Amino acid sequence: MRRIFKLRNLVFMALAAGLVALIISQQSVLDRNIDKNSELKEDISAVQQRIEELNEEKSILGSDEYIEQQAREKLGYVKNDETVFIKEE
Repeated sequence: MRRIFKLRNLVFMALAAGLVALIISQQSVLDRNIDKNSELKEDISAVQQRIEELNEEKSILGSDEYIEQQAREKLGYVKNDETVFIKEE
């Protein structure tokens, strides 16, 4: 009877040690996943902000005011009723 009791205690202790080792290893995996999750959330925030900036730029690029501004700056266009002054250097 004593031998069975000792064997039972030994098996119980081995199982308990195994469970403790498993919990410790899983905790490190969980910590790494939490860190990775927070990094990914930061990346998502940055990408969402960039998307908003690009959408604003997209709405500006298609406007008549932007097209007119670019035509004036890059191509030198003027309206029919405007007077052009040329600066001599």
